[in-house]
Amino acid sequence: MLKIKKALLTVALVFLSCSIWAQNLRNYVCIVRGNLSQENKEFLTDLEDALESYGHSRYAKYIDSFLTGTFGSGFVWYGPDSKPYIVTNRHVAGGYESADITFENADGSVTEFKDLKIVFSDSDVDIALIELPSSFNRAGLLFTSKKLTDGEDVFSAGFPGLGGEPGWQFGKGIVSNSSARIKDLIDPELSTLIQHTAQVDGGNSGGPLLIKDANAKAGYRVCGVNTWTAVARQNTNFAIPVSTIDSIVKTRYIKKTSVSFDARSAAFLKAIKGDDYSAVVPFISNDMVSKSGETALKEVLTKAPSAVYSSVSAVFVANPIEGLRYALAYKVYSTVRSDNETTEIKSAVDETKDSKTGKSVAFATGDVTINSFWIEEQGTWKIFSADGIKAATKKDSKKQNSSQKKTSSKDSSTDSSKDESKKSSSSSVTIEDPYMISVAGGFSMNIKDSSAGFEITALYRSEYFSFGACIMKDVVVTGSSYEIKVMDYGPMLTLSIPIKTGNFLIVPFAEGKLGIVMPDDKDLIFDLGAFYSGIGGGIEVAYCLDSIAPYVGVKYNATFYNDDYSGKTLTTNHLVIFAGIRFFSY
Repeated sequence: MLKIKKALLTVALVFLSCSIWAQNLRNYVCIVRGNLSQENKEFLTDLEDALESYGHSRYAKYIDSFLTGTFGSGFVWYGPDSKPYIVTNRHVAGGYESADITFENADGSVTEFKDLKIVFSDSDVDIALIELPSSFNRAGLLFTSKKLTDGEDVFSAGFPGLGGEPGWQFGKGIVSNSSARIKDLIDPELSTLIQHTAQVDGGNSGGPLLIKDANAKAGYRVCGVNTWTAVARQNTNFAIPVSTIDSIVKTRYIKKTSVSFDARSAAFLKAIKGDDYSAVVPFISNDMVSKSGETALKEVLTKAPSAVYSSVSAVFVANPIEGLRYALAYKVYSTVRSDNETTEIKSAVDETKDSKTGKSVAFATGDVTINSFWIEEQGTWKIFSADGIKAATKKDSKKQNSSQKKTSSKDSSTDSSKDESKKSSSSSVTIEDPYMISVAGGFSMNIKDSSAGFEITALYRSEYFSFGACIMKDVVVTGSSYEIKVMDYGPMLTLSIPIKTGNFLIVPFAEGKLGIVMPDDKDLIFDLGAFYSGIGGGIEVAYCLDSIAPYVGVKYNATFYNDDYSGKTLTTNHLVIFAGIRFFSY
């Protein structure tokens, strides 16, 4: 009996120590909130207006949510220079002018530090350092030098979102792959990753992955920084090893060792040759994002393959600025890359452009030359501009209106300004159809004899061309004077010019059809050939909502049949009035 009591006491003490250590971790792990610069706020507000005017209301809402504030996690670490820092992910803090951090104390109070300087960020390994004030007196977490093994216990700590607000979470799992090589996330030549099953949710990014160490003051040591979660698999999370972080910080921040252009360009060519466009993301500069991100995003939303559209959208939801960077990465990748030709550097010359000092770099892909301009940003070379990637055009009136929106949303005059801004931006005219699918049906009237019929269409839509299927009921008078009711079934192709102004989409179009003819009455003598063709044209007017757009239209149709009795071509002419709905916005 005594042995059982001792065993139970030991188990209780273990659980109690784990609880105390987990509670103690709150002294080291914090909430990180980035503060956008005024310039970035204005840029994103302009982009929000532009997306609203294009009909991409869903993406405009993501920006609005982002502007109200996002958060991630971080932890205290004393660097090689003995100064205190918050370690977090670059995608949590790297794009901001400054950061606020919050510690939740054991007694329920909070300790905050405002407007801290982000002194280092690295896009290659997705880490950032936030400098703490010299008066900061909390201890930091220690990095482990221990090599992890598969199956080893690990712990996650951070502040994932719960009801839109950060909430403390401490999770436990195991190392499922101590040295995962995931080239879609990070170049394996730079670092492998720790794959693990400890709980990681949105808001955990930047938080520590820990192993127990009874000799450490916190009871744990850091073995990695939680950064990614695999969406398609359960309990599959990835952390950047602390050995990589320590090495990068020492070389690129403490020693200020910059990556040479030759090394950087070689890495870029390697990324271009790969199968994943996201490998180009670290080469996109912040200047390029602000200059050309809007046009790149628009092209991805309307023209990119579904896999690219999905990945860019997923990033945009979490961080619109990073979403723009991904859109630009795809644009650069698809512009420079060739499946059949090798891409190489033709020339690289020092130059000053738009008050930026950098290098004009020409890439040769077969007989095609693509010119680009590179600058040094945060200690590494990145693309400032490139052929085929247009800068967004901004109207002065739009900028003026957007600047009025920066005051507090509680101010009623700001609400008025915001409404005026959106009215102004919504008056812009673009050529685009932001919807993928349309279904319509309508009344068809024979212009000659007023006989009635109907038409149903379903189309897959792109910007200028659409294709799909059509079912039409028609009445044909044959050469033997039979009046035959027929059903026409077949594919159709349309050529259109979608003109978008505000929430309205006006689409003049021409169409062509080809298909089979079936008698409506099977017992009737059928004098027509088996096939029909048709041409027509008309106009549609749609009202764009978030992800759907109801529309109405009118068109003229001429349908041609072969008369087996007379050998002639018979024509029916119709006026069609129809209504439908577009959906699945890009």
